[in-house]
Amino acid sequence: MKSAKVLLTAAVVGGFGMMATAQTLVYDNSSNDQVIRFNPGGAEVGDEIILAPGPERMISQFRFQYWGQNFSGDEQIRVRFYANDAYYASHNAFIAPGTILFDSGPFSIVETARQTIVLDYATLLAGNGGNPVIVPDSFTWSIQFLNVDPNAGESAGLDVYSPPTVGNSYTSYWENDPLNPGWLLKTNQWGIPMDFAAQVQAVVPEPNVLALGLGGGLLFLLMRGRRSLR
Repeated sequence: MKSAKVLLTAAVVGGFGMMATAQTLVYDNSSNDQVIRFNPGGAEVGDEIILAPGPERMISQFRFQYWGQNFSGDEQIRVRFYANDAYYASHNAFIAPGTILFDSGPFSIVETARQTIVLDYATLLAGNGGNPVIVPDSFTWSIQFLNVDPNAGESAGLDVYSPPTVGNSYTSYWENDPLNPGWLLKTNQWGIPMDFAAQVQAVVPEPNVLALGLGGGLLFLLMRGRRSLR
């Protein structure tokens, strides 16, 4: 991602330190710019991604791009990771975003033509109650822009890149509209793959960290196979 970087900082909660293991790039969608800008408005939108094969499933760094225009100064963004374990009636399958694996909470953003935000390891810990963010092979990361007022000429959104060079991504995207809550699976009407610019670095969790990170039933998510009908 050839743009400025914003490094978010957060206190390391719970005493976890960074693993003494080389980070592995398990997902990379930052090379094939489609020169398409997606404005989701106030809806939360998610991209379900598939990580490259391997044991590295503890996220150590997450990067994504956004753009914003005509900001007044109070604009914010919120990032979440979800396991796709919720029932989706139209497909009769457990494929919708469900269990929250990470929640950054709202944080401020600035007006920019294009900027990369980096969620470092400490930030990831803080957004998961001090626990490492351990994900299954496929999960959804989502974005929601806050305090962006279209009536005042403000706008913000994501850059569309496709295809990924490491890992994979479904061409559809998830939308959760606050005016009509509930996840909907959507596609672009012109057939454009709706893959958002992002990179995921991960490490192999040590056994004691894995045990702590799986205390909430995540082991079930990692071990079970998920059938996708898309």
